[in-house]
Amino acid sequence: MDIVIIGTGNVAHCFGQMLKLHGHQITQVVGRDAERTRELAEMLNASFTTDLLDINMEADVYLLAVSDAAIPELNDQLRLGKRIVAHTAGAVPLSAISRISVNTGVLYPLQSIRKELKNYPPIPIMLEAGNDEVLKRLQAVAGSIASHITITDSEQRLKYHFTAVLCNNFTNHLFAEAKAYCDREQLDFSLLQPIIKETFDRLEKYSPETVQTGPALRNDETTMELHRTLLAGNDQLRKIYDVMSEAIYRLHQK
Repeated sequence: MDIVIIGTGNVAHCFGQMLKLHGHQITQVVGRDAERTRELAEMLNASFTTDLLDINMEADVYLLAVSDAAIPELNDQLRLGKRIVAHTAGAVPLSAISRISVNTGVLYPLQSIRKELKNYPPIPIMLEAGNDEVLKRLQAVAGSIASHITITDSEQRLKYHFTAVLCNNFTNHLFAEAKAYCDREQLDFSLLQPIIKETFDRLEKYSPETVQTGPALRNDETTMELHRTLLAGNDQLRKIYDVMSEAIYRLHQK
């Protein structure tokens, strides 16, 4: 298919490269920043523009791979008539692009994506469409780059997005806090890599609540108080520690 990508960030890079690799033609890249738009377009052998009035009107699908905050502006300014257009956001409803076209959909990658990665991980894709014709077209696009495709509505997709934040964004922040503490205390963060790996490896076989360990689970106040003494002067990390410990204890009392 001929595809126009609007956006130049992580998802635009990922989808652009994967779609090109699997036989689609990226005909144009549209973005705000001229240099970033040009760089992505050259990577994809596509034309580029920073002006919505110059958008290629002959494509099969238009992907809005932009930030959530940019979607309302596109909904106000972009007019594609009956052409198929889909946004890629997890927390934005399908209705948010209703003024752009009468044929709208969502193609949301349930994955943490960074454009710096050379090899992208498996990407489950969630689809939503305003009608059957759009759904068939988006299924063809998604099926060429993903093996796991789920059809959801906007409310379900928002719930998946929320749980993805818990699983990925929040845990990554905890790793960042642990590394910052190690750096301050001149500890070797790499020694924690095996336990980090084991934490995630277990989830391939077991439900997370069945493999919980640690002092909060045991309500081991002696150990937890020793930990708190290490956090004197770090109110933010102390708050995280207490909230997480209380949550673990309460979950396992049920």
